[in-house]
Amino acid sequence: MAPVFPVHKHRFPQAAFEMESRAKVNSRERLSLSENLREYCLNTTIHGLKYIGTVSLTIWERAYFFLTFLIVTVCSIYFISSVYIKWQSSPIIIGLNPIATHIRSIPFPAVTICNMNQVRKEAAERIEAHTLDQSVLQSICSIDGDFNVTQYEGKWSVVKKLLLSATQPCSGLLKACRYAKQPEKCTEIFQSVFTDEGLCCTFNTLDSSYMFQSEKALNIFPSETGDAVGRFRPILWTPETGYVGHPSNDSFPRVIAGTGVPMGLAIVLDANVSDYYCSSTSSTGFKIIFHSPTESPKITDYAQYIPVGSENRIIITPKINDAAEKIRKVVQSQRQCVFANEANLTYYSVYSRNNCELECEAKLILENCGCVLYYLPKLYEDTKICSRANARCYEQIRNSIAFTANTSLSCTCLPGCFEVSYVPDVTTAELQVGQFEIRESMLNNVKDEQYANLARNSKEQPRYSFLGDRSSTSTPNVFSITRTSAAQW
Repeated sequence: MAPVFPVHKHRFPQAAFEMESRAKVNSRERLSLSENLREYCLNTTIHGLKYIGTVSLTIWERAYFFLTFLIVTVCSIYFISSVYIKWQSSPIIIGLNPIATHIRSIPFPAVTICNMNQVRKEAAERIEAHTLDQSVLQSICSIDGDFNVTQYEGKWSVVKKLLLSATQPCSGLLKACRYAKQPEKCTEIFQSVFTDEGLCCTFNTLDSSYMFQSEKALNIFPSETGDAVGRFRPILWTPETGYVGHPSNDSFPRVIAGTGVPMGLAIVLDANVSDYYCSSTSSTGFKIIFHSPTESPKITDYAQYIPVGSENRIIITPKINDAAEKIRKVVQSQRQCVFANEANLTYYSVYSRNNCELECEAKLILENCGCVLYYLPKLYEDTKICSRANARCYEQIRNSIAFTANTSLSCTCLPGCFEVSYVPDVTTAELQVGQFEIRESMLNNVKDEQYANLARNSKEQPRYSFLGDRSSTSTPNVFSITRTSAAQW
């Protein structure tokens, strides 16, 4: 009988051989991975890694380079993340634009002039005591006293009537005008405007049909102004789109005719000091402000003084803010400016920070006091005009708006992404009349009896001021302009 052998005794050596072969293969793979890593360290361009893979160095030297590489990597991640966080919070770059701006691409600045006297003495003396006109007079002059609340109705028509009859008109304030070497009738190039200083005169502002949302709105321009209706053609201009159409010598806002004093605006002003009743300051003279044609001016806060009996030369330096088209996709809170199509104004058609603040102030005073100040936007036809009886309320609102730390009553108005402002530089000299022959002939054209007496006797108290306005320039066709541009990183 043949011997029987177990089958598993023949298979055991084969299984052992397979396990040994598998272990050798894994050993070769592990060796290949370490060699590949060393090969990468020796050939990479990343600084420091080649020293980690150099076997001729000691373990401490290789550990030093490895630790240094880790520290540099961590620092790089930290700085990159810091820059990214900064970009997320403020992705806009503000810089000076090196490209010159052509002189005809922006308009001549709007010029608003006010007499410091808010009510003429002659008109104030004609007003009877304890009447409606006296109540309005107290409101205009901010006079405290016995206020007849029962008679004051707060109608805009009543306040407007007294302002037009009791304040100095533009025909009396402006005695002679010249623009771009051409003598002009002052009432044809200036129009009356209601401001926080009363009735003032403005030049080169946007027409009311373009400035306000509704032509029927109670606006700041009296309808009965200007003697040359139809002589000048209104044209639309905005800081973002520029002129819509082709401006000409008969259109306004007027383009800049040229550079230097002769091509600017020259005016002779009459303060009529003897007729002062209530002044907005402690002196006599004028207030003047240069602003964008699309804005309503804030005379009390930002105007400059022009004393009587003085000759003034004002150099204007335009400042343009514009923005790249790419930043439209950046949210307002990050780019910190507003494009024209994003404006949500209900009174003004053209957005600017100044117009937004005026409209916001009017809304807050109306909501909290039930009235608005006469020079603020009147959002409704039956809006009540504030009187001195409401002074405590509206002054509290205005102070709260001005106090930036107040969050309950504030106006969050961002600047426009496209804005034009004008920076004045005023120089003043004493006006000498009748002392010697002079080159300037504008004063010779003033036909006024008191001026003639002043020319004969220079010791008499002066009442006139001569104002010359020009634009800052260094070349014949290009402004010397400070231009700021906003772009994305």
